[in-house]
Amino acid sequence: MKDLLNASGADAVIDRLKKGLEGRAEAYEIFFSAQKGFGAEAKDGEVDSLKVRSSAGVGIRTISKGRLGFAFSSVLEGDVLDEMASKSLAGSLEASVDEFLRLAKPGPVRSEEGLGIFDGSYLSVPEEEKIKRAIDIEKAARVDARVKRIRKASYSESVTADRVVNSNGVDVSHSATYYTGSVTAVAEEKGESQMGWEMGMGHAMSSIDPEWIGKSAAQNAVRLLGAKEIKTVKCPAMIENTVVCELLESLASSFLGDNVGKGKSMLIGKEGVKIASSVLNIFDDGIMNGGWATSAYDAEGEPTRRTALVAEGVCQGFLYDTYWAARAGRASTGNAARGGYKSTPGVGLNNFYIEKGVKSLEELLCDLGKGLFITELLGVHTINTVSGDFSLGAAGFQVEGGSIAYPVRGMAIAGNLLGLFSNIGACASDLRFIGSIGAPSLLVNEIEASGT
Repeated sequence: MKDLLNASGADAVIDRLKKGLEGRAEAYEIFFSAQKGFGAEAKDGEVDSLKVRSSAGVGIRTISKGRLGFAFSSVLEGDVLDEMASKSLAGSLEASVDEFLRLAKPGPVRSEEGLGIFDGSYLSVPEEEKIKRAIDIEKAARVDARVKRIRKASYSESVTADRVVNSNGVDVSHSATYYTGSVTAVAEEKGESQMGWEMGMGHAMSSIDPEWIGKSAAQNAVRLLGAKEIKTVKCPAMIENTVVCELLESLASSFLGDNVGKGKSMLIGKEGVKIASSVLNIFDDGIMNGGWATSAYDAEGEPTRRTALVAEGVCQGFLYDTYWAARAGRASTGNAARGGYKSTPGVGLNNFYIEKGVKSLEELLCDLGKGLFITELLGVHTINTVSGDFSLGAAGFQVEGGSIAYPVRGMAIAGNLLGLFSNIGACASDLRFIGSIGAPSLLVNEIEASGT
C-alpha cells in the first residue's frame, strides 16, 4: 500500500540509506516495513479491551568481503540511519567469511492486483462497527443454553506494507490486509465441561462472519458433552481437517531447506523417495488467490511461485531462500521469510497445503462404515519434528453405519508422522486453511487408539 509506505517516509529513508551504503558495501539490501492494526475483545456484551497500534522500521544487510553485517532501527531520522549503515558495515568486518551469501536478483515484474490480498474496508468502516463485530461473535456463541462461559471473543484487522531494495537492482513492494475473528466457548452439563474454539480469517472484511464463528465455537464445545471412554481398538478413522492442519504443520518444517541442511529434517535423503500415500499431494503456493501468505515477492524480493513438494506420495524436493539454495546448489523457490525488520530473512512457508480430494467428508464417513472420527488431538506441540514420532491424546466420535453415533474421549494414539501419512486412504473435499497451513479431512486405513 503506497499510502502507508509514503506516510511512514519509506522513500526518504531508503534514499538516505542507499547514499550511505553505495561505494562502502560490496552489496546491500534494505527492508522497510510498516504496519497498522486494530483489535477489540468483548465480554458480557461490552468492550473488554481495545488496541490500536502502528509501527514502522527498517533493517539492512551488507556484504563486504564475503562477510555479512546487519542493523535495524525504528527511529527513521537521518543521523540515526547514517549510524545504522556504519554499524552494519562494522559488523560485517567481525563476521566469518561465508561463500554462500547472496542477495536476490531482479525477476519478472509482478503486480499484486488480482491476488485477493488487499481490502481497504478498514479505512471506511467506523470503529464502533468493528467493536460490534467482537460483541456479535460473543453473542452468537451463546446460541446453546449449555454454553456457560465465553472466552476471548475478538475481532482484529491489520494492514502491512513492505519494500525491499538491494544493490542488484531489486525494488519491490508488498501490501496486504488481514482480518480475523475468534472465540472460545465453554459448555457445561451434568458436571462435565468442554471447550470449543473457532476462527474466521481472510484478507477481506466480508470474509469474517461473526454469526458463523460464534455458533461454530458453541457447536464444537457442545458436541463432545457426554463423551464415552472406549476400549483399545484398531480400526479405520477420519481425521478432521483442522486436526490435519496441526499434524501437517509439524511435518512442514522438514521441507525447509535450512532444516535439511542442518540435519533437522525427517526427510533428509528422501528426495525422490515415496514418503506418503499415493493419494497425497502437498504444495507450497505463494501466488494462491486469497491465500493468507500470498505475495508477489518473498522477503528478499524473489518472485514467489507454486512448488510441488509431494506428488502421489513421492517427495519432490524442498523450499529455499537465496542462501540455502546456494548451499544446496539449487535455485531459490521464493520462500524467504522475515519476522519483521528486526530480523534477517530465513526459509519459511508460503501457503502450505494438502491437495483436496473429490469425495465429501460425509461420503468418506459412509465409506469408513465403522471406526473413529478424530476431531481433537492433545499435545501436538510435543511431536518430534526430526524423527516424526508422537504420542497424543485424542477425542472425537464413534462412527457406526457410516454415521456419527456418539462422542468418545480418553483415547491416545501413537506412531510416526510419515507412517500416518503413508496410511491415508483418501482425502476429503473439505480443504480448510488455518493461517497459511491447509488440509482436508483424511481417511486413515487403520489406526490404533488406546483406551480403557
